[in-house]
Amino acid sequence: MIDSAKNKPRSNELSLQASEVRYRRLFETAQDGILILNAKTGAISDVNPFLVDMLEYSREEFIQKKLWEVGAFKDIEASKNAFEALQKNKYIRYKNLPLKAKNGKLIQVEFVSNVYLEGDEKVIQCNIRDITERKQAQDALVKRKDYYREQSVRDHLTGLFNRRYMEETLKRELLRASRKNLSVGVLMLDVDNFKQFNDTYGHAAGDVILHDLSSLFLKNIREEDIACRYGGDEFIIVLPDASRETTLERAWLICEKTRQYPFQFESLPLKEITLSLGVAVFPEDGSTFDQILKAADTALLCAKHDGRGIVAVSGESVHSS
Repeated sequence: MIDSAKNKPRSNELSLQASEVRYRRLFETAQDGILILNAKTGAISDVNPFLVDMLEYSREEFIQKKLWEVGAFKDIEASKNAFEALQKNKYIRYKNLPLKAKNGKLIQVEFVSNVYLEGDEKVIQCNIRDITERKQAQDALVKRKDYYREQSVRDHLTGLFNRRYMEETLKRELLRASRKNLSVGVLMLDVDNFKQFNDTYGHAAGDVILHDLSSLFLKNIREEDIACRYGGDEFIIVLPDASRETTLERAWLICEKTRQYPFQFESLPLKEITLSLGVAVFPEDGSTFDQILKAADTALLCAKHDGRGIVAVSGESVHSS
């Protein structure tokens, strides 16, 4: 008669061996990188072939080293602190972590660590999944979204912001200025006798003028200023936190730079091109979006009425060069 009590330890031993074989097989064939660490010291006790192939460090370059001593992990900020947090929290996950392979290649990985008992000792298992392709796809998607967003707020001819963006931005700047008791300058400007240029040289010449003007504006405004094509040959420049004096100075600078600019079309110089500019400043010339634009537009009409190359300020007499 078989003594089942005597055979039970043997059965348990065989079951444990089978379990270890299955685990080892999974460990060796896993399609994610796996590191096993001593939970007390942080020393690496095992590494699977997939991670060796991924990072191109030999098994010997991993074993008995601390995680942060392996070249791939040296650039990870506060890795020692992360290890200490893992000892306390027993679980850490990094959704997007850069590791550097031995050949210098940067690999984006998802890093998940767990603490568990192996016999009487605590170990840390780190699962490391290569998400480089996923990250590249996500980055490409973000870039496409940014590109289409940029296209939706840009004027295709000049590259300046379009009317829609100007309206959104000016409303936002007026609200901010109202809350913080700041001023906002607005320049409304257009090209003198622009129709005449189109009639004489054709619309292609007019497009060249508008394109060159956009470059001139960008070179002669502050970094925080917003230059927009309002429509046709009309432009608006929004100057956040600009006083009346600063706004007027900027208007005259642009006026003079335009007068001096050597506009050409098909290698032929175009006769002197000038701008008329209207200046309005929040809150002196209006407390709302509509009031400020109307004030700037009225000033521009005054400038157009009184000649070419003129700057007019809302509520003041016309300034001329």
